[in-house]
Amino acid sequence: MAQAVRRKTEMAIAREAQLMFRRAPTFAPVGNNLRRWRGKIKGGPRGRKEFLVEIIVPPNFPAQPPVARMLTPTKHPRVDSESGAIHLRIVTQWQPHYHIYQVVNSIKGLFAREPPKVDETQEPPEVEMPESEELLQRRYQRLEREVSQLTRKIQERDEQIARLSAQRDTHRIPVSEASGEEEIDALILPSDPMERQKLELESERLAIEDLLQNLEEKFENAEITATEYTKLYKRYKRRLYQIEKALQELGK
Repeated sequence: MAQAVRRKTEMAIAREAQLMFRRAPTFAPVGNNLRRWRGKIKGGPRGRKEFLVEIIVPPNFPAQPPVARMLTPTKHPRVDSESGAIHLRIVTQWQPHYHIYQVVNSIKGLFAREPPKVDETQEPPEVEMPESEELLQRRYQRLEREVSQLTRKIQERDEQIARLSAQRDTHRIPVSEASGEEEIDALILPSDPMERQKLELESERLAIEDLLQNLEEKFENAEITATEYTKLYKRYKRRLYQIEKALQELGK
């Protein structure tokens, strides 16, 4: 269970990194830490000044919201003068389906409505700046590959679980007995080849329907990209159509 939770958290962090690279390109991870992001946001009179912002992702993200703070000494009614913490509505009303890049957008919107000022009375802290653009691009490409591999493995596992679950439901197997594929294959199926084929098609139809529902949830939670969603949706729908057609033929 702990390993599954950890894998799910790592997947969420990797997906957030993808979204940050795409939708908040002025921000980058500090070193190899995808839980710590820094970037510059324009502000001040006519947006001519740049303010350095840091966003820290907590261990139990996305259940807990990220923390945003100013690294540039800042005068602003929504910025704590001592800690630099930025008080944002998206953070106080955080929902697990929100994203880190949305926090960046909230800061930009806040500073657009109420421009910040540099606090000249404080010394700016010495901070480690993000890596060069070339290094970030290589890191982004590697992250894309890792996320694609993880997504593929998870999808394969989901398909296996959905298929076994559908077979269990179709054959009315008690949960305690449906512990593996070998046990399901060992069940006594109808001796009539046509009835057996019909039962197998019904099992597969249930599995595909479960996969479609799971796919919708993953897309809504931004666990997969629009491209991945479209590809899998078409694949499942095409197979579902083939199954329905085969069942109609058998029913004649």
